[in-house]
Amino acid sequence: MLQQEISQAKEAIREAIAQLGLPQPENIDLRQIPFSGQWGLATSVCHQLARNEVQVDIPEGLSKKEARKLLEAASREKAQSLAESIANYLSRKGIFADVQAQNGYVNMFFEPSDVALRLLATVHEQGDSYGRGNPKSETVMVEYGQPNTHKQFHIGHLRNTALGDSIARILDFAGYRKVLKASYIGDIGAHVIKWLWGYNKWHSGEQPPADPYKIGPWLESIYVEANSAIESNPDYQREYRDLFARWDRRDPEVVELWRRTREWSLNYFRRIFKELDVNFDVWFYESDFEEPGKKIVQDLLNKGVAEIDEGAPIVRIDQKLGLEKETYRTIVLQRSDGTSLYQTKELALTRTKFDEYKVDRILNVVDVRQTLYFQQVFKVLELLGYEQARNSQHIPYELVSLPTGPMSSREGTTVGYDEFATEMYERALEVVREKNPEMPQEQQERIARIVSMGSMKFGMLNRDNTRVLVFDKEEALDFDGFSAPYVQYAHARACRILEKAPGIDWENLRVGDLSTVETNLLEMISRLNESVERAAREYKPLHVVNYVYELAKTFNEFYRVSPVLRAEEEVRNFRLALVYATKVCLANSLYLLGIEAPEVM
Repeated sequence: MLQQEISQAKEAIREAIAQLGLPQPENIDLRQIPFSGQWGLATSVCHQLARNEVQVDIPEGLSKKEARKLLEAASREKAQSLAESIANYLSRKGIFADVQAQNGYVNMFFEPSDVALRLLATVHEQGDSYGRGNPKSETVMVEYGQPNTHKQFHIGHLRNTALGDSIARILDFAGYRKVLKASYIGDIGAHVIKWLWGYNKWHSGEQPPADPYKIGPWLESIYVEANSAIESNPDYQREYRDLFARWDRRDPEVVELWRRTREWSLNYFRRIFKELDVNFDVWFYESDFEEPGKKIVQDLLNKGVAEIDEGAPIVRIDQKLGLEKETYRTIVLQRSDGTSLYQTKELALTRTKFDEYKVDRILNVVDVRQTLYFQQVFKVLELLGYEQARNSQHIPYELVSLPTGPMSSREGTTVGYDEFATEMYERALEVVREKNPEMPQEQQERIARIVSMGSMKFGMLNRDNTRVLVFDKEEALDFDGFSAPYVQYAHARACRILEKAPGIDWENLRVGDLSTVETNLLEMISRLNESVERAAREYKPLHVVNYVYELAKTFNEFYRVSPVLRAEEEVRNFRLALVYATKVCLANSLYLLGIEAPEVM
């Protein structure tokens, strides 16, 4: 439903309430009536008014239950009376095709042809801004894309990145004042020291492979080799601990090796993010927050939020919040020897986001196993006086596996991004060549890259993020299934129709008798903003995924039964406008998912 219709209905209802001499309610609730070929809105405002107006004499001796029933019956009767009065007033206004008073609700229906014209005109006017939400006052930071250096970027990271990037795009489209996209790279820790030890032990002086698509497997192989050797050999364990101690002392030789090899990983990540069309506003590195982490621990101790227990600083969160039921438990802030834990650095990072970037809300897209951890971090910052922490939250996602089974970097069973993306591209190229054998090779390859990238992202987003995802490559590339190619092909089809058309006469657009497929398509076009707002409210791109798939399905049905180019001139003009509006909605939706909308397939 367009904002114009909603605003129009609210204004008319307030006029009717004023005519009745009743006080204006603070808000007028409106909900869209389930679509059945006609656009309508319903309000329960009469029930709200009735509760304030009804007066009932309660007979003596009546039980509380009976008295409540009597009051509710009187309130319902009053609500229906008010609804009839408001409905009569609205009917006389002449802005609705039909107005009904039912059970205390006022149902308002619009003339379908009027809505259709305004809808199509709005899409034409707004173009790639169609579906945007009203401006909001908050600045939000979305943190995602958190691979560890000295390891391979795998398909689990792909789900994280696709999810976070889509959430950031949706929030921006929904009207938030500013959306900052941040990456937090894990560039220190046990896994890094294990890698450095293995590199020194067996690969000293080696350079990464010249082929950029082989760097990830090379990094992973050194880590797996080192981890396996350390776990099985006590002498190697001692050597590893010695190297860790040198790192803690910031031995120049170890630091220099770390910096040089870290850059190999960062260049590798930058290439992948560029390929995924993912751009970050801010890059954070775990190594930058060791010292700030120690400072925030001291601040927490000085303010009495933290205390020392068995030599280690802790926060008894439930106790500090006055909670009797165990909820947030106790968080250890630092080791007893003064060395940092992961949460030491996370607290410093979060405070930096609040202090330096002035964000009102933080969304951390991290796997589902970290839910309690982030709740603890935000509550500790709240105890330190950061009210923004109340609105910040962890956006969880579950693991990704292939039909062959789960992954483990420790065991060397991860599926690397490059291996995965290459296979998806090769499969997409086969399909594109089969469908377009006469197309120039260069164009086939370009479309195959668009399709394969879209398939990977759509496949990572078309399940609820809190559920384990088993990625099926065949399903992801199915041109007739719940997939990116199905939606992308609908967009290309719309582009092809418009390319063949003589143009759209927007000034003389007319709407005749609407067919079922036309009204269904108009309804889907009208719902883009609704799906964006819901996705932004719940942080779930899945709502946009479901919307764009249903839109493509509805458009394909329209295309099947409704001639466009061969239709009579006035009908052709209207249907071309429908095709154009569909194309805009498909493109805008795919953009929100980080997927390219091709003009040819």
